[in-house]
Amino acid sequence: MRFVPMKNAVPGMALGRDLYDGDGRLLLAKHLLLTEEFIKTLLDMGFPGVYVDDELTKEVIIQEVISPQIRREVVKSVRDMFLQKDLTEKVSSNTVKLHKMVTEVIEEILSNGDIMYNMVDLRDYDNYTYFHSVNVAVLSAMIGASYGMNREELTVLTTGALLHDIGKKFLDIDVLNAPRELSFEEANIIKEHPKAGYEFLRENYNFPTRVFLGVLEHHENYNGTGYPLGKSGEDITIEARIIKIADVYDAMVSKRPYHEPASPAEIVEYIMARTGTKFDPEIVSLFLKKIAVYPVGCQVELSTGESAIVMENFRYFPLRPKIKIMESAKTVNLMLDEDARNITILKLIM
Repeated sequence: MRFVPMKNAVPGMALGRDLYDGDGRLLLAKHLLLTEEFIKTLLDMGFPGVYVDDELTKEVIIQEVISPQIRREVVKSVRDMFLQKDLTEKVSSNTVKLHKMVTEVIEEILSNGDIMYNMVDLRDYDNYTYFHSVNVAVLSAMIGASYGMNREELTVLTTGALLHDIGKKFLDIDVLNAPRELSFEEANIIKEHPKAGYEFLRENYNFPTRVFLGVLEHHENYNGTGYPLGKSGEDITIEARIIKIADVYDAMVSKRPYHEPASPAEIVEYIMARTGTKFDPEIVSLFLKKIAVYPVGCQVELSTGESAIVMENFRYFPLRPKIKIMESAKTVNLMLDEDARNITILKLIM
């Protein structure tokens, strides 16, 4: 299985994974052959690409951090909370459902051991916020587990991460989804969402205080230049410091109406350059061990002029994965093969 950007998809390709919307409804089933109509529809909906099965990559196995079923359930739960009209309705049932979802996410992450964040997420424009919330929660939980948090601490972190953008439900949807650069006034409106989410959750939900603070502080910068309180260093809760880096990563890697996705390598460079200013250096170190710079199944361009598919990543050697050359179908381990010492990856094809 390999990832194919929508701009490179052609009719006849066989889907390697089911495609779902934010309601958990099946859009296109695994093994279905793409048509020109399907490709156009997915492009219009804003999907970044699709996973396809072919002879070249039949042995490529992409291990997911959490199961597709749990991901769909959590996305739907988050969507329901965002779209709920009566804000005080079903608070009790929402709390129970949310706790169940968070527990399942944590258990899967802990049971999967030292897995890396290794997939390109498939989501459309309309459901971006819900998928984003789930991805931030998953990545935050992975970092939290590496930090040494116990289950209770991970529950607090993951709950805050899942709800970090809940305040956006109170903002003007046209401003949130504007396909252009925001005005100064509009940008300030967006900056109100951490406080709005904090106040809503604190008034309606009986979560631990650190859940609320994780939501409130997730846009604070390590050097004190963030918002809404201008906190710095360890005055910012550990939950918020973790949520911040997960939030930035997933936002930058996402295709949006107003910007193309950045590659994991570009985002890693961005985050490393802002270590100690925007981000906590200790959290950056843990984050870097969890992110696959070249995700499995993705196409890369080599210094030899050839193209290859990433087959396997190695935690301490993120720039030297095992690859399969597309032109020759030859497998090369960039970390171990002596003959490959002079081969480097120039870029990820996204």
